[in-house]
Amino acid sequence: MTATTTQTPAPAVADARHSRATLVLVLLSVAAVSYALVLSLVNPALEALRGYLHTDQVGVTWVLTAFLLSSAVFTPVLGRLGDHLGKRRVLLVIMVLLTVGSIIAALAHSLPLLLVGRVIQGAGGATLPLAFGIVRDLLPRQRVGSAVGTIAAVSAVGGALGVLITGPIIDHLGIPWLFWLPAIANGLVALVMLRFIPHSPRGNTGPGDLLAGASLAVTLVLLLLPLSLGGDWGWGSPRTIGSFVLAVIFGAVWVWVESRSQSPLIDMRVFRLRPVWTANLASLLFGITLYSAFGFIPAFLQTPTSTGYGLGESITVSGLLFVPVTVAQFVFGVVAGPLANRIPAKAVLVIGAIPVIVAFGLLTFAHDEVWQIILATVLAGIGFGLGLSALSALVVHAVPATHTGAATGMNANIRTIGGAIGAAVVSAILSANTVPGGIPSETGWALAFGALAVAALLGAAASLLIPEVAAHHDDKP
Repeated sequence: MTATTTQTPAPAVADARHSRATLVLVLLSVAAVSYALVLSLVNPALEALRGYLHTDQVGVTWVLTAFLLSSAVFTPVLGRLGDHLGKRRVLLVIMVLLTVGSIIAALAHSLPLLLVGRVIQGAGGATLPLAFGIVRDLLPRQRVGSAVGTIAAVSAVGGALGVLITGPIIDHLGIPWLFWLPAIANGLVALVMLRFIPHSPRGNTGPGDLLAGASLAVTLVLLLLPLSLGGDWGWGSPRTIGSFVLAVIFGAVWVWVESRSQSPLIDMRVFRLRPVWTANLASLLFGITLYSAFGFIPAFLQTPTSTGYGLGESITVSGLLFVPVTVAQFVFGVVAGPLANRIPAKAVLVIGAIPVIVAFGLLTFAHDEVWQIILATVLAGIGFGLGLSALSALVVHAVPATHTGAATGMNANIRTIGGAIGAAVVSAILSANTVPGGIPSETGWALAFGALAVAALLGAAASLLIPEVAAHHDDKP
């Protein structure tokens, strides 16, 4: 009698794989949201933190600056280690570091200890690059763009959500819960990821050059410090100018070391690819408008009515006014992936730049009513949703799979640098145009919004430089 072999029907296998891929995508999206919340929850709470920690304005500024510097250093290094050691393994380490950093920050009653927690939290900057790399390793090529777009959109929503919930957390739970909640969330996410995220393959390109990593870290610190603190130091002070000069010198050292390294942190051949450097330029300009929108518009909404133009909203209400932005950014970020399967991702990016230009153009001339702010920010949210997803997909498909983490990490880093530049420019404009009491004048805000409209216009022009990108040959069919 002939033995019969029972095989799982092909449709059942396909369904199981699809379900597993969907679960992985959900978990990576949750991880992205967790990091975005760590990043954004603190922004609207700086004044409350200043009193809680008994520090001054310069001291509380370091709560943001320490995180920014740490994230800038950790992102490319951990992204590169993920390419070498396995993206799942490094992502799990990052989730643990986010948890530990959040716990330290929650227990802190002094500025130095809080800064230690914020520095450790900065490791989370590599979450998105590693998530994109895992998606590329696990999914077929035709699903990568949509999945990357979804994760990027969800992470952006997490940033907006932080602005929304900061006020209620402080009012009902207290300042330490700005850190306890992320600690609990990241700890739980790490446990679930350990169980359900499959192992990622190791790369064969080496862990990255130690000297290159050190010179890149020094370059980023020397660049971001004056961008973040130049207003306090003085833009023409020896400390500010010296930092910029040293940043250029160490940047040149970094490029020289990378170009000659057998195990480069960032392969300069990849960095010089036209789709990569043009996407990085667009990302820099995109970061100027993105971070400024979420960083300064809530402050504009909270400007006292006594100024004659301010809307006088509370932290909680100004957060609630960002709900429409959050919805718009999420919906269009998710739409961007399938849209990029029908038209080039470059076209999606250019289309996304248009509503951002219109939004800041409107804010320049019309900002007297709440509905005007909501209309403008929703338009910006549409553009941010499309643009962030398209940028991520462009970089992912433009580089070999073994460089996904490092390349997308640098792209995210460059967007952060753009955010620091935007913050410096807007702060300088507002500081130069004040009313009695040191509050920015209406003219100052109009000039700041106009500058951001120009940055968005330049971002659209940079997007036009990006060539049409086909998926790299080592992608799965």
